[in-house]
Amino acid sequence: MSDALCPVTVKGVTEDRFGYEYVVLEDETGRQLPIWIGKCEVVAIQLQLQEVAMPRPMTHDLLCNSVEQLGGRLTRLIIDDLWDNRYYAKICVVATEGGEEMQIDCRPSDGLATAVRAGLPILVREDVMEEGKVPDTLGDDLDEDRPQVE
Repeated sequence: MSDALCPVTVKGVTEDRFGYEYVVLEDETGRQLPIWIGKCEVVAIQLQLQEVAMPRPMTHDLLCNSVEQLGGRLTRLIIDDLWDNRYYAKICVVATEGGEEMQIDCRPSDGLATAVRAGLPILVREDVMEEGKVPDTLGDDLDEDRPQVE
């Protein structure tokens, strides 16, 4: 198990051939990591990516605003495990200025929606990125199933 963390960006949200939506994360080398997420998180991420201002705070804004009002600061999202086809993540918070960073367990979908809304760095543990990435070479008959984001 590698503790090295790989910075990624949200490339976009798309859906598979069955209509299930997923977010595509991409590192600086072009490796892509698909993570399937729920409709609410899809909406939150897409609205932020499209820079749509909402008249009232959304659920993920509530978390950001609450932490800030309590004197803390969200710092980053870490996707740190892949077990039994399920990703695991931690949202990181500093409670006070100069305080120690705390890692709080969260669903990757909620963490991603929060990170996108708050402009947080998203990091994936290197071995998780490698295990979950979209293969570089898929058979020609499978190429249509490869996640593509435009």
